[in-house]
Amino acid sequence: MYRAEVEPMSPKADLIPRMGLYKVVIYEGERFVRTDKDNITISAAEKLADELNSQFGHRKQAELANE
Repeated sequence: MYRAEVEPMSPKADLIPRMGLYKVVIYEGERFVRTDKDNITISAAEKLADELNSQFGHRKQAELANE
């Protein structure tokens, strides 16, 4: 099953959380498939990853918690 994850563009992204540029990476299980979008802000990356995961059939954690 495919999934989208948000990852930092820079390996030094841990220095200042949620700053810098990010990318949305598509995986099939543990295997890297492709980078969907890169050099975008964290909020745009999270929104895109949520949309892609929804298309892939994943449900948000908030939806699962409400059940």
